[in-house]
Amino acid sequence: TKPSLETTHYVKTHFKNLGLETHTVPFKTLLSYPLRASVSLHFDNGTVINLPLNEIGISSYAPSGLVQPYHAYSPSGTTQGDAVFVNNGTEDDYRALEVMGVNVSGCIVIVKKGGSLSRGAAVQIAEKKGALGVLMYAEGDVSRGSFGFGVERGTVMRGVGDPLTPGWAGVEDGERLELEDNKILDRFPGIPSLPLPFESAQVILESLGGPEAPQKWRDSSRSKLSRVGPGQVMVNFTYQGEKKLATIHDVFAVIRGSVERDRYVLLGNHRDAWTYGAVDPNSGTAALLDIARRYALLMRKGWNPRRTIIFCSWDAEEFGMIGSTEWVEQNLVNLGAKAVAYLNVDCAVQGPGFFAGATPQLDDLIFEVTKKVKDPDSDVATIYDKWTTMNRISYVRRHGVHLSKC
Repeated sequence: TKPSLETTHYVKTHFKNLGLETHTVPFKTLLSYPLRASVSLHFDNGTVINLPLNEIGISSYAPSGLVQPYHAYSPSGTTQGDAVFVNNGTEDDYRALEVMGVNVSGCIVIVKKGGSLSRGAAVQIAEKKGALGVLMYAEGDVSRGSFGFGVERGTVMRGVGDPLTPGWAGVEDGERLELEDNKILDRFPGIPSLPLPFESAQVILESLGGPEAPQKWRDSSRSKLSRVGPGQVMVNFTYQGEKKLATIHDVFAVIRGSVERDRYVLLGNHRDAWTYGAVDPNSGTAALLDIARRYALLMRKGWNPRRTIIFCSWDAEEFGMIGSTEWVEQNLVNLGAKAVAYLNVDCAVQGPGFFAGATPQLDDLIFEVTKKVKDPDSDVATIYDKWTTMNRISYVRRHGVHLSKC
């Protein structure tokens, strides 16, 4: 898209103006875009309610090009059925419904996004249970004034990287699988899904009949949840999207090492965002660009790193880490032999305090560095001090286990 190309140019120009060795690597990949969507509720008395799907109340400053809420790689479709609330949509949640005598086959399931279950996995489980479609919402902390009509966009594709080039880089004239290939179809859901604003999901939840929701579900929900369905309301759900090949651009800046030039330390973050991306990824991009600026200042004073540093600005991360995956696939042998570590600054700033996630090999380094860096909110404390004070322990989260995507 035009905004994506503008960010590519911005980052590339910033690196070049610092005097850094800069280059861009394009890939041709399959991306997914929304065309139109609608959700309506149909009651036994003939009442019909069309639910709002977009953010409400931000039109005064929202650009006309703001992408409508959608799930990337959701199939197009129109479906109608009873609504059933399935909590987070885990296997345990469906078992709880079965105990209550609730069968979701032929229904539209309402999923509250939460826990460790990804969007794609939640849709996959719903499809396996016979659901016709999935409507998903995130609550946020509405009790503290969070925006009830905010919508969490995301991807429902299984796996990472360009779906048409699994295991190899999606270069311009390279080999690609056909979209109808079973290997490709297996990565996409077979039923449509759509994200909802919390306020719109609330309208559905308040209308449900059927058995009472388990107390545990009600206690963990900020909505006015009473029953799980089915009954009293029928949902009509339409989504139409398109999948098309598009060129994405990764941007790199390189500082050559003075001793181990063939050993790489990579610092990266993605540029693309579903909407404004204030935290994800722009706080990370700001950090990445300023770190590069500070290194450039040191180089002007004669400093050079021992090992080569590569700054990586990835494209199409939100679709399924596509930009980074394609570049790694293109450079797999070289990276396997020469890469020392990768440091990710996605969502660099998100609220007070400090947290870190890493593989175990970097734990000691994180402790050492945080003990040397001053806490900007204190005259005497370090980042390590704040970290241990807020958490009562210096705890490094494990990627893929405790560290959730923001």
